[in-house]
Amino acid sequence: MTNHRRGKTLRLGALLFTFTLAAAACGGDDDTTADTTAAPAATDAPAATDAPAATDAPTPTDAPVATDAPTATTAPAEPAGPPEKAELKLGIIPIADVAPVFIGIEQGFFAAEGLTVTTEFAQGGAAAIPAVISGDIDFAFGAYPSFFSAVQEGLPLLIATEANRAAPLFGGLYSMPDSGITTPADMAGKTIAVNTLNNLVQLAVEVQLQDAGLTLDDVTLVEIPFPDMVATLERGDVDVISVVEPFGTIAKNSLGAVLVTDMFAGRIEDFPVAGFYVTESFAADNPNTVAAFNRAFAAAVEYANTVDDAVPQILPTYISTATVESARTLNYPLFVSGLDTDVVQVVPDFMADAGLLDATIDVTSVIVK
Repeated sequence: MTNHRRGKTLRLGALLFTFTLAAAACGGDDDTTADTTAAPAATDAPAATDAPAATDAPTPTDAPVATDAPTATTAPAEPAGPPEKAELKLGIIPIADVAPVFIGIEQGFFAAEGLTVTTEFAQGGAAAIPAVISGDIDFAFGAYPSFFSAVQEGLPLLIATEANRAAPLFGGLYSMPDSGITTPADMAGKTIAVNTLNNLVQLAVEVQLQDAGLTLDDVTLVEIPFPDMVATLERGDVDVISVVEPFGTIAKNSLGAVLVTDMFAGRIEDFPVAGFYVTESFAADNPNTVAAFNRAFAAAVEYANTVDDAVPQILPTYISTATVESARTLNYPLFVSGLDTDVVQVVPDFMADAGLLDATIDVTSVIVK
């Protein structure tokens, strides 16, 4: 596994800046296709849909905390032959987490492995899973809870590579400055926006509520796509938004939004966040393709973590509300590649303890061999 760190710590420091952006710019088209020879043009983010009411979820119990990553257990395979499938479609989310994908396209890392990569935007990892099962996309990026929930339901999915882990203020809960909501305890009786229900963000919100003496029964959750959350908060449709970068910084600087809590503070500090998934049949039929993708992605992660300004330069090419200047001061996740099963195992163990899985799932049983 390639476990790159920015500086000498596992987490990135929080930075302040002025984000010259109107919050209303957060809506737009549903998907985008990435160019394979140059950085893709920025496009509007997906439009919000009417938010369904949240359903009750079990109250979590204490669970293991993620720790520093141990030695890798798997790494990208050496070339064994040309990719069986050269043209790949990735299902991703328009957030900072996927910057290495666009770096890999722009810098030619995928092309060097014989791959032509295009992208489609989804609301969340759970939304991409049906598309990867149906074959409409080849690789799905998404948070681990949606993956493990799908595996529990019997869907034939495997993890191809890790993508990122939590870092300070990479995700946060924000309220309007005049709302009086400044701590998690203040969220009792309030409406909280999450990008998708029963996924990582809801799990993180639930942990912060529980640590404040509350449960999901004390709040109302609604689904809002990340790019639409700032405008939704400004309109007063919700009381709190749960966002990852760049949308937390946008909320803070365009609305004066108040940070209620770091989404991944406390028991879920440094939590494993997301990876790329394929179907069992795709992995079996395309082993060289998966290995080539993993090598290219690892090279892109290395570039993102070691080349100055690489991530800020790429962000505006796929997030139209970002500028290079603003992107330089965002709070990024920890970009990683490869697979450390001991680290990822934290997620299903935590979900089982929280009642979100019937039983934990052995990560070694659901990875590309």
